[in-house]
Amino acid sequence: MAKYCQNCGAELNAQAKFCSGCGEVTTNQTVETASKQVNFEPCGRVGFSDKIHDPKIVESIEKSKKFSRGCAFITIPLPLIIYLIVSLVSDEVNTTDALVIGGAISGVFLLLNLISIFISNAKRGWDGVVTDKRYKDKTRRVSNGDSSDIEHYDEYVITFRTDSGKKERCVESFYQGRDIDIDYYNYLEIGDRVRYYPQLNYSYEKYDKSRDSYIPCMMCKKFNDIHNDVCDSCGNPLFK
Repeated sequence: MAKYCQNCGAELNAQAKFCSGCGEVTTNQTVETASKQVNFEPCGRVGFSDKIHDPKIVESIEKSKKFSRGCAFITIPLPLIIYLIVSLVSDEVNTTDALVIGGAISGVFLLLNLISIFISNAKRGWDGVVTDKRYKDKTRRVSNGDSSDIEHYDEYVITFRTDSGKKERCVESFYQGRDIDIDYYNYLEIGDRVRYYPQLNYSYEKYDKSRDSYIPCMMCKKFNDIHNDVCDSCGNPLFK
């Protein structure tokens, strides 16, 4: 008799007490397959999803853009306004200095906003393949008052080759001693074909999801059971 995990459907070793796929307790989960074949295959599909055109996804993207534009409308002119107010109520800053300093800071905010818009432009999307995964234990020098300390952190790097032949990288860094939440490194494997969506919060969709037990929400980044059609957290459609 074969033994399967009732949580994710993975085939188990005869003596296994825990599922190697999802960690679920497997005691007393024996399933007969000789006369009564039970299908535990995940319902993930092979192929890229068309959910990017789903009205709810389109609406969520537009809401995110409106929120970003609203924040930019407030934060970009704010430094200039503050310095001008200070110049009017205090003798420490004159109007010319206020215009120069406040204008410079507002200009930096404007530049950062333009860079963010460029990075999240849907036209920058691509299809490609994972070609390499590397983990590095790195250090950096951080200021600590009058002195500086050496801080250790973990760097997870995934390398892609796009269909146009370009090399792309995904770098995730986590500092030791803090909570680690790796979005892509454990989900993507070398050889996986992916589609990159710069306008989405979770940017990489896997082409072959047929062997997966879980699937990420492209909007809120929460991982869901592969059998779900919508995200448990935000209610957006999953890219199945």
